[in-house]
Amino acid sequence: MALLEVKTSYATYTDCTLRVGQYQMDGSIAVEIFSRREGPVARITVCLCDSALAENEAYVDTNNCPWVVDFLEAKGLAKSTGRTRRSGYCIYPSMKFNREKMAEFEGGY
Repeated sequence: MALLEVKTSYATYTDCTLRVGQYQMDGSIAVEIFSRREGPVARITVCLCDSALAENEAYVDTNNCPWVVDFLEAKGLAKSTGRTRRSGYCIYPSMKFNREKMAEFEGGY
């Protein structure tokens, strides 16, 4: 298992893995970044109850993680779909996750 370097708005973590699950409400992919030393770093997806999402697609949490789109694209973990959805005061972009690439970084609980 490879480790990810993640630069958030608060710190840089060099020992990160991904935890991947599924939201019960709409079946979309749920992704969390986890530091082996410091624990949970960020849940980078949000559940907006959109049953129209494709497999391995989810809205990413640009409200709490403004760095997430650049991070996912730079690491080859996801691509923007060009679609967005508003919830409250935030507009969340939809991204299609690359499950093969993500598998390299999964685990390490």
